[in-house]
Amino acid sequence: MIDNHIPHWGIPHREVIMSSEHALIVGAGAAGWSAADTLVRSGWPGPVTIVDPTGPTNRTLVNKGVLTGLLGREQLGRPIPAGTELLEDEVAAVQADGTVHLRSGDRVAPTAVVIATGSAPRRHSFSPDGDAGAERILPLHSIEDAERIRSLLPSSGGRVAVLGAGLIGSETASLLADSGVDVTLLARSPLPLRDQLGPTVASDLLRRHRDRIRIRTGRDVARAATRSDIVVVELSDGETVEADVAIVAHGTLARRPSVGAQTGALTVDARLRTGLRGVYAAGGVASILSHGTAVRVDHWEDAAAQGAHAARSILHDLLGAADPGEYRFESGFSARIHGGTLTAWGVATRATQWSRHDSDEAVGVGRHFGQVTAVAGIDAAGTVRSIVEAARRDLREPLHRYPIGV
Repeated sequence: MIDNHIPHWGIPHREVIMSSEHALIVGAGAAGWSAADTLVRSGWPGPVTIVDPTGPTNRTLVNKGVLTGLLGREQLGRPIPAGTELLEDEVAAVQADGTVHLRSGDRVAPTAVVIATGSAPRRHSFSPDGDAGAERILPLHSIEDAERIRSLLPSSGGRVAVLGAGLIGSETASLLADSGVDVTLLARSPLPLRDQLGPTVASDLLRRHRDRIRIRTGRDVARAATRSDIVVVELSDGETVEADVAIVAHGTLARRPSVGAQTGALTVDARLRTGLRGVYAAGGVASILSHGTAVRVDHWEDAAAQGAHAARSILHDLLGAADPGEYRFESGFSARIHGGTLTAWGVATRATQWSRHDSDEAVGVGRHFGQVTAVAGIDAAGTVRSIVEAARRDLREPLHRYPIGV
């Protein structure tokens, strides 16, 4: 549920800002930008306001551009969608009646709200020894994170330990290795990304890691400490890894409007509605509910698709436009890792059954109750595309007709 408790910050509340048919988009990331753009393009009759303290940013370029030194922070900015306005503020809470409370003290009573506040990096599970250790153990989620990591590396080369071999960890390890950094990739799982991409593709990625960098699998980080200007990471089997900086890539948590350090995804139905009238959620903050289970996906293309779907649900619910139907996880994504191109589509969960595609390429097909719900391949974009096209043609039931385990 959305936090209904509004604290006293010592700032007097200003008058409630009200406007007929006012749509408020909370967050300027992929989901928020897409929701605002879809509303305007679809003829929303009133103003569309995006609330964000910094404005739109392309976060996919944080590791590809800023970390590698190819781009500066000013090059990651995006213009707001045409026909919208940006309010540089932050939402603290949303009341049961839909009133939005801003950190500045303003209160807004819009007709529709899309909460698209995205995600925050998951913290490491160990305690660094000393404050200096904490300064060299950093997430890679924001422009500031990338700039700080770069400042800790020598002008050329350097050593980095990447904690976590998921998609972001794997891509970041590859980018750093390509730029001349000595990289050690540390993974809790014996076969990283098996659940997300299937054993065929995950095994091929692991082989590529072993060919290009050091990788340690099936081990936890026990502790970390600093010695002079380096961080020393100790693994659960006693092995130590020394680096200039350790990058924590253990995934994300939903970042919702709240007070203090509260976290947790906002559960929405298959049309991205929360339990409050006129309030929707999309992107990394949303967990989409179907038949009593929920799925949360946090990547750029899917967030954009969810934002557009939430906007179409608003148009249907409030203006009588066509029903967009249930949201389906049908977005694709790609990444360059050690010279190969990873291409993937859909969503996989622990209940997904993976099989290798009948070809010489590294392609995996994930099925749920017999339906293809995920496809992944390396250097096999054409094959992945053909499987996806066939799956869409054969799809007669919504992807969420059956419960999806998480």
